[in-house]
Order: sequence, then C-alpha cells, then structure tokens
Amino acid sequence: MKEKWEEFRVSLSDTTSMSKREFLLTVAVCILGGIVFGMFCSPRKSTVIGSNNGNNSGNGNGCGCEEEEENEEESSLGNY
Repeated sequence: MKEKWEEFRVSLSDTTSMSKREFLLTVAVCILGGIVFGMFCSPRKSTVIGSNNGNNSGNGNGCGCEEEEENEEESSLGNY
C-alpha cells in the first residue's frame, strides 16, 4: 500500500494537459453534483416558506369557486 502511495505521489508532480471538452464535462459534473448535494443537505424539509396569512391558497380550502358553480347550477335549474 505504501509503495502505491509513493508512486501516486510522484505522479502528482507531472504536468498534464486537458482538452476543452474534458474541462467542460468536468465543470458540468461538478455543478450538477453540487446541485444534487445541495438538495440532499437543504433544510427545507422542515422549513415553511410563506406567511400563512389566511388567503387559503394551497391548503385544500380552495377559493370558493366550487360553491359559486353549485349556486349557478341551482339558479339555472330554477329558471325552467
């Protein structure tokens, strides 16, 4: 194991070149990996974003549109 480490350490001082394509792919992998890592480590699982000021949007109460549709149907039935 120590021999392999010494070989690796010697190879670190060598100068290598990288093509533009390899560089672009490396940057893309780092960016996408950072996004995925950030999603897994984000605290948003327990954080609520919004003021919850009682506007009833997104909590199942709706905007009252269903009640308006029922009233329209009842009024149209009464006209006959």
